[in-house]
Amino acid sequence: MDFSRHFPIIGIEGQRKLGESKVAVVGAGALGSWEVIGKPKVDVLKEKFGVKGYFEDLNPSTVALLNEADLIIDGTDNIYTRQVINDYAVKNGKPWIYVGVLSTYGNIMPIIPGKTACFRCFMPKLPSRPMPTCAMAGIMSYVPPLAASIAVALAAKILLGEDVKSELIFFDTKTLDFEKVEVPRREDCPACVGGEFTFLEKRIKIERLCDGSIQVTPPEKMDVNLEELGKQLENLGLEYLKTSQFIQFEDEDYEILIFKSGRMVIRGAEEEREAKNLFARYLGG
Repeated sequence: MDFSRHFPIIGIEGQRKLGESKVAVVGAGALGSWEVIGKPKVDVLKEKFGVKGYFEDLNPSTVALLNEADLIIDGTDNIYTRQVINDYAVKNGKPWIYVGVLSTYGNIMPIIPGKTACFRCFMPKLPSRPMPTCAMAGIMSYVPPLAASIAVALAAKILLGEDVKSELIFFDTKTLDFEKVEVPRREDCPACVGGEFTFLEKRIKIERLCDGSIQVTPPEKMDVNLEELGKQLENLGLEYLKTSQFIQFEDEDYEILIFKSGRMVIRGAEEEREAKNLFARYLGG
């Protein structure tokens, strides 16, 4: 690829530095890649750009995949994986960039261990209630590439040794508002101050039950509002059965039960990856 037009801005040496840097993108969905229909996106990225790609779930047992990276960019869709990335990055002194999108807006935050606030300063623990997801709340197609472009711009600044501030960049394409909010380091942050890397130990528990279904248990107990979840399912055109303790519905070939505690049982899933993706889709974890 011809990057000569970068030279007047960052110089030949700056471009060389970027070319020699290694960046890990965790997640190859709308944030982590352009849409390609009919082929696994990891394979497409390998073919087009010659990058290394892994069909792996990022969790405490697989974070070593990030060891080669000089910087990490978040292309995930759930808070739990971001906390795993944060604990790994802070522990190993690697910068990373949090990116979140939903509906018409996006959030981007650079995290440089020892200099800026970390993700646990921003979100100290997993939410007890389900977080909204793109599958449930929707998203405009032009939002992910805008958020990704801002993240890449921050990544370039970090890799070139330029200063970045400890702040959250927020934009809303509906109102065309752009804001920057300072995020200070928390004096009581268990990760970047206390050196406690809880999410390198805690993990979502996924197990196969006797009837062949897969059970997903969040690392911390949740408090699912079944009434609210039912309304969201109605908006998606899904029929459901609701009791005082769980809600049951079908999503294509899957039969799903979600309990008030956040525990999910999926019938029809063949692999653990499918189960975790469904968990992230409906509970945002």
